[in-house]
Amino acid sequence: MLRRLSLTVAHLLLLALLVNQINGQETQSRKFESPSGRTNFSGLITSRLSIKELERWKEIQRIVFAEDADRRPLHPALRNLWDMVETSGHAVFVEIASTTRTATCTAGSFAIERFDPQGEKHIAVIKLNLSSIDHAAVSPSAARDNGFIPFQGLSKQERYVEVLGHELAHAVDILTNLERAGKVEEMIEKTNEILLSWRQNQIGDYMAPEINRRLSRRDALLKDLEEQAERMEYIVWQELVASKAAREAGR
Repeated sequence: MLRRLSLTVAHLLLLALLVNQINGQETQSRKFESPSGRTNFSGLITSRLSIKELERWKEIQRIVFAEDADRRPLHPALRNLWDMVETSGHAVFVEIASTTRTATCTAGSFAIERFDPQGEKHIAVIKLNLSSIDHAAVSPSAARDNGFIPFQGLSKQERYVEVLGHELAHAVDILTNLERAGKVEEMIEKTNEILLSWRQNQIGDYMAPEINRRLSRRDALLKDLEEQAERMEYIVWQELVASKAAREAGR
């Protein structure tokens, strides 16, 4: 999901960001593969990660599952998000990108790859763009309406965990609610596909009114979804900051 933006800038920037998302969809075509040897796969799935990416994922996982001296989770809200995805019955693939393309500015994203109308098993993907996270500005200009500055006081690995918390919040919010998942499929995923088709066949800059209407509805839904994910991201950030001393003492 895209980060919160001002309404006037959002429409233009969402189009630009969507080009990057679409470029990946052109080769992926919203297809997915079952993890080798698994017929009943669900939860967070790392089969798309390279060996190097898997090592990075394990570093992220170690922070997520950190405990205090009494073996209590240091990040209970984050652990709860993780556990809800793991036990949801849905499949969420994990992808890690480390592209240095300046045009790619999204820190992370969540998308449905295959929507199950019965709500039994959706197929989705969480993507983390490590380079974008590494280069994200941490300054008062990046503050949100509540004053929260994402990544403030966090190490590189902790930044990755904060973004993961944001995307896990999307996964829980969407996959565990069939009505909401249906809206995401119809208003976001299908709108993106229509825009992809328009982009491939466009003549000039004219955009049909129906596409504009779809974009407006999509952007309104994205805004609502972002508000919930940003609230959870703030809680995850608080947990990461509060647990620093305990984690460093346990090394």
